[in-house]
Amino acid sequence: MSILTAIFQALFQAVCRIFPISETAHSSIFHDFAGRFSGECSSLTGIVHIGIAVGIVAAMYKFFFKMSYEFFSTFGDMFKKRLKGNKPSGSRHYMYMTLISFCPMLLWLIPCGKYGFLYNVLRMTQFNMTLLDDGLFLAITGAMLIVAAFEITKSRISKQVSIVAAVVIGALSVFLIPVSGFSFVGVVFAVLVLFGVNKKLALNYGLVMSVPVLVVSGIVEICISVTHVGVASVIIGLVISIVSAFFSVVFLKFFVNKGYLKYFGIYDVSVGAIIFIVGIFELIFRK
Repeated sequence: MSILTAIFQALFQAVCRIFPISETAHSSIFHDFAGRFSGECSSLTGIVHIGIAVGIVAAMYKFFFKMSYEFFSTFGDMFKKRLKGNKPSGSRHYMYMTLISFCPMLLWLIPCGKYGFLYNVLRMTQFNMTLLDDGLFLAITGAMLIVAAFEITKSRISKQVSIVAAVVIGALSVFLIPVSGFSFVGVVFAVLVLFGVNKKLALNYGLVMSVPVLVVSGIVEICISVTHVGVASVIIGLVISIVSAFFSVVFLKFFVNKGYLKYFGIYDVSVGAIIFIVGIFELIFRK
């Protein structure tokens, strides 16, 4: 695999993963027109995903340090029996909610016979020889972002993440990550905003939850890869994915603060509608 391919893939995946424009939808478009429907991946994909996780942590290192401190402090308080009856701080409550949202992802391990696990079944939406579902889910993501952008403009009291919101995010995450067309960060942000959560906390929630998912998926993709890459491509892909992810997080926060979120929504709806129509023709002519 060439160095040029490593550069393009690292840039493409970092930008599309962090910005709410769906990495899986754009990847499906590429695979569809290239005629690649096997679902096989290269080790570079896994390396880039790990690099994106590192870039997110680097861009939000203070926030991750605080969450890590709260996580390990909880065990200390449990050992000292200081948890009972104490109301958690805002940071610790936030950390608890992210853990709750991760629990439903264990459903990915449900065995599905010859298809492997549930995660593999859902992931095959990226390689099902039609862009119809990809377009539909991308358009839904865009519509949710537009509604969330409208909600942000309203004057109201911002809330913390509630248990109900955390459970809903967890349930949605089972489908958001593997199913093609959804943007994980975008949908999580939109849903939390609709629950009345502060836009900064909502955005951080989606980014924080992305990190362990990216690391685990990256390791799995490296282990099951069928295409291996050279050392130079690995190093370049890793470095560019880290840098790209870092600046993507910085710019995404800027765009959200400036109220530009609706433009991502308009893009998603527009592109989603186009590839949905393409998918209809694919269903007709690929029978």
